[in-house]
Amino acid sequence: MSESIDPAPYVTAPRLTVRSGLSLAKMLLAVVPDGAGPGVHAGAQALRDAALDLEAKWKANESAPKAMDVRPLDTQLDRMWGVLERSLDRYTVLPSGDEDRSRAAQLDEALFYDGLGFLKLRYVEQHAESQRRIDRIAEEGLREDLDRLVGPKFVEALHEAHQAYGDALGITAPSEPRPSLESLLEPLRAVGRAVVGHAVQLLAFGADPTQVEAARRALAPIDAFRAAARRTKGSDEDDEAPLPEGAPPPDAAMPPLPEE
Repeated sequence: MSESIDPAPYVTAPRLTVRSGLSLAKMLLAVVPDGAGPGVHAGAQALRDAALDLEAKWKANESAPKAMDVRPLDTQLDRMWGVLERSLDRYTVLPSGDEDRSRAAQLDEALFYDGLGFLKLRYVEQHAESQRRIDRIAEEGLREDLDRLVGPKFVEALHEAHQAYGDALGITAPSEPRPSLESLLEPLRAVGRAVVGHAVQLLAFGADPTQVEAARRALAPIDAFRAAARRTKGSDEDDEAPLPEGAPPPDAAMPPLPEE
């Protein structure tokens, strides 16, 4: 006769992430014993419902639009203003009476009266300072001389970089509203509670000496995940921890329940 099952390993859930929680739930549901009675069926149904809720919220978060990374656009705008400033500065090598040198100095003073320090400001503040200079180019008719002294391609690229930066910040164009991401912590905890509830029903089912082995097989996924959690304890990449051998991927189809 098989020994009774020690309940201690099953009264708390293994350490779970969203991915491992979904995988464990699906692995447990795939091995629910046939004809195990209403208690096991109810526990499995509760686990399935909790897993479906977590899965739906996880997939919604995964498919939600991600916030744009403005750093490359910030860098490009920094570079374009730097090109403009250096292009004007090169005229200082010309003789002091040269007309282009004089005009370049005037433009440099108009646009870079405090150097390039504004490029170190926070994103929105930097955009505001960049906008002041863009406005000055238009209002004071500086574009023609900038095109001539710096090059129209570079001046146009500066304006494009400024526009793209403002659009990304939602200043020069309204940004697309992003749906708020649902917290997955509580749905994950619900799966953990449902795993324990299901295990308790399987332990009750296994109290019948003739069903001990069937109950052990149904509880085996918990043992596998607990062992995997011990092996990866201390990892900073919980979601990337390998699943136990034979565990379904978190996005696998949700197994149906057997008949009571």
